[in-house]
This record gives sequence, C-alpha cells and structure tokens, in this order.
Amino acid sequence: MTSLKNELVGTWRLLSYIEVPLDGGDSGFPMGTSPKGLLIYAPDGHMSVQISGSQVQKYVSGDRMNATEIEMAERMRGYIAFSGKYNVDNKAASVMYTIQTSLFPNWEGGEQLRKIDFEGDILYQKSLDPILASGRLVHSYITWQKVEKDATEEMLKDVGDTSMSA
Repeated sequence: MTSLKNELVGTWRLLSYIEVPLDGGDSGFPMGTSPKGLLIYAPDGHMSVQISGSQVQKYVSGDRMNATEIEMAERMRGYIAFSGKYNVDNKAASVMYTIQTSLFPNWEGGEQLRKIDFEGDILYQKSLDPILASGRLVHSYITWQKVEKDATEEMLKDVGDTSMSA
C-alpha cells in the first residue's frame, strides 16, 4: 500500500476554492471562480501554499512598498499564504499543517487539519476544523491537480523570467 505522503509530495496547481458556511447559507467563491495557486509538499515534511484571487488589480505604483491602503487591503482579502510542516495520517486520510509563517498572522503557531482524497492526479481537500471567514464559520473545499515534473520546471522558468524583469 502506498502511503498518502508519497502521493502528496510534489507540486499541485489550484483548480477550485469554495467555502461552505456551517449555518447552511450559500456557498461562496471568496477568491473568484478562477483562482490561482500552488501547494507544495516537500519530502522532508515542509509545505507551502499560495492562493490568489482571480480578479487581481495591479498597484498603481511600481513600488511594492508604496501601495495605497486600499490596494493593500484588497490584496490581503484576496490572498492566502502560509507555510510550515505537515504530517499525514494514513488511517484518517488527513494531513495536519503546523503553520510557521502566514500572511494572516493569527494562524502562525497554529494547526489546520485537512481531509484528503485522491482521484488520479486530482487532490481534494476539506478543512475539518471550521475557519472564520467574513464573519461566518466555514469549511473550505479545495481541489488541486498534480503538476508533472516537466510542467513544474517550465513554471519555475516562467517565474524566474518574470522576477528578473521585476
């Protein structure tokens, strides 16, 4: 039997991010219907995730440290980023994140548990502990697709080309 950790290790591209309120209200797409994101699981037990909204407005200034308060607030609302360590529970089909650094500082030092399931190269995740979002407790449902090695190298090349010009 293959361990879930072996299946997780690698890079995953975001396909969808949906939040479902515990109170039975309407589900929502807080990052829009076409969000962008990467989830990386390293073999040594470290992970990193970045999720960005689909309707990102560029800052008026070309200086990332000179954005307006409105620009920074909009970006904060439309971005999820954290990294840390992860542990897989094969029996429970779950992964626990121990968050070391996060764009949302309240998550630092905390843990988040995700139920995981696979269908070919697709990874389904559900938050098991409710998350407070826009004043409501929600479960997040996130769908990822495994990025093949050649595609990962091409993506990293593109990122390198972009950062060289920035």
